[in-house]
Amino acid sequence: MLLFYFFTASLFGFLWEVLIFLVKEGHFRNRGFLYGPWLPVYGSGAILIYLLLCKLKEHPEKAFLYSLLIGTSLELLIGWILDFFWGLRYWDYTGSLFCFRGYICLASALGIGFAGCLWICLLSSPLQKFWFSVPEKIRRFGLIILSLLFLLDCAVSLIFPNTGRGITFSR
Repeated sequence: MLLFYFFTASLFGFLWEVLIFLVKEGHFRNRGFLYGPWLPVYGSGAILIYLLLCKLKEHPEKAFLYSLLIGTSLELLIGWILDFFWGLRYWDYTGSLFCFRGYICLASALGIGFAGCLWICLLSSPLQKFWFSVPEKIRRFGLIILSLLFLLDCAVSLIFPNTGRGITFSR
């Protein structure tokens, strides 16, 4: 089920970012490190937040605060890793309110807190029910295919990262 959560959140993160840039710039941009329709920072964050906060479904204020802290820490860590090891910046919040080295800012932190609260308090339970309503053979086959495609995408992207105008930022 966690792998299903990972792919679901990664896909929704991809769609969210595509929508943001479609509205902002009027055209499609694949904004991630990978080429496929997924942003693993969203999937990783969703799993981490779920594992650490799943008991807070009845406490949205705590889910919001802890999601904000966990997700922002993850965004900072992944941004730094991409920058340090590959010299790539896929986001840059420089100039935003309460920005730290372009990796995190207040608006992003609040968005992460809100998304994490929605994830814990509203979305994870119906997704779990849906997941277990699908026959096990179909679930297993779907996850195997998605995992193979994802691993292939990771391998290709480590050699040829998705970069370019509107995708990455200059340092």
